[in-house]
Amino acid sequence: MAYEWLPPSKKHEPRWPGRLVESITLSNGLILEIWDYSRKLAGDRWLVGMLAQIVVEAPPEAFSRPDLYEVFLEEEEGKVYYRHRKERTFVDEREREALFDQLKIRFLEAALSYLSHPSFRERLIAAEVALYERRKLWEEEIRRKDEELDRLEEEWKDKPI
Repeated sequence: MAYEWLPPSKKHEPRWPGRLVESITLSNGLILEIWDYSRKLAGDRWLVGMLAQIVVEAPPEAFSRPDLYEVFLEEEEGKVYYRHRKERTFVDEREREALFDQLKIRFLEAALSYLSHPSFRERLIAAEVALYERRKLWEEEIRRKDEELDRLEEEWKDKPI
């Protein structure tokens, strides 16, 4: 899997630094962060990267089971994220700033009304919590099957076939 740059947090330190370029308070009260994680690739060539991010606290009532919420708090610090990346590779160093500005402007033109919708927060929480719960339930099922397989192997290891 390719490396995806993320802003620094309590549990994550990115491989290379980025900078918060802008924080926009949306009409629905959410805060849209625009990050620049561009870096030099080789010589005068750059990877130009923009990350747009909204961080939302997920309430316990969004979860179907309290134990899943507790695991979510531990693993994800109680937050769900909207993240959108735009990247261009092997960009000339002289064009780097202009290209980043263009990526940012085009993103904001296309997405600002969607992100500002009054129900965006609730829909984001519902979608991300559903994905998280499905993943956790799948992991539980895999763990149960592995334990059953281990039990059967132990039970049958000394029996003649």
